[in-house]
Amino acid sequence: MNIEQIEYIVNVAKTGSISATAETMHISQAGISKAIMKLEKEVGFELFRRTRHGTLPTERGKILIAKASEILLKVQEFEDEVSGQKEQIHGDIRLSVSPNFIAILPKAIMSFKASNPYVKLEITEKDSVEILEDIRQDITDMGLIYFHAEHSQHIKDLWLTTMVETRLIVCVGRKSVLASKSKLGIEDILDQTFVSVNGSFSRLFMKKLMLKYGPVQVLFTSTNQEVLKRTIAEGDVISIFMEFNIMNDPLILSGDIVAIPLEAKELDQEVIQLGYARSKRQHFSIAHQELLRHLQQEIERLGL
Repeated sequence: MNIEQIEYIVNVAKTGSISATAETMHISQAGISKAIMKLEKEVGFELFRRTRHGTLPTERGKILIAKASEILLKVQEFEDEVSGQKEQIHGDIRLSVSPNFIAILPKAIMSFKASNPYVKLEITEKDSVEILEDIRQDITDMGLIYFHAEHSQHIKDLWLTTMVETRLIVCVGRKSVLASKSKLGIEDILDQTFVSVNGSFSRLFMKKLMLKYGPVQVLFTSTNQEVLKRTIAEGDVISIFMEFNIMNDPLILSGDIVAIPLEAKELDQEVIQLGYARSKRQHFSIAHQELLRHLQQEIERLGL
């Protein structure tokens, strides 16, 4: 048994196809088939069944392949540790980010890239629920998201780690009748006109609000938070944001938008956790860990 054989069986189990694995790993199909047959002879039982639906693991094969996956992760960790001892870290990172993290991302990324110029970083912005599914489908390596109980259906194979806790705030224009308030309750905002973020968190909040208190007036929803904030600054409308996402926004700092804490115990929205999600089945490299360190440093620098 050798590392190549272990890599073959793990990849065939993942793709369900010897031909697809051969193409990905740049090895002949005959070479992979021969290596698997040799390993099956060594262990004394079949690892795969060849069916019209593909090359599928047997029940005994699944157990061995799960162990093989663990071995490959350990090998990757060893290689990373060796790489980490060198002057520069190399690697690729596919990072997905929910809009709630946009405020801290630029400086954290600039700091990370200055220290790690040889790491290739690919960043996409998506909703938290979409990010969780992308991690499960191996479309992205790691996601920065908000955590909610309704995510439980997505997290069986994922690690979720809290990085910061935040609260809800109501954003109003400086001329709003609410602007002088030090805090607001749900009853204070029911007769206001809303503009709302078109994301899973905001949709869930507005759904809870209207189920409990009835319809409210929503002028429009948008995925573009800059449009929402400009509308708040210039019109008599309000919106609900996470404080973490907006507290250092230029429109807040200039006073054009006033951010007021919202007490929403009746909607079970007092404290919101944000952090990162990653797969339990995928390797978590030193490059990924280093990026998280820079993100956490930026959170601490802002006093969040």
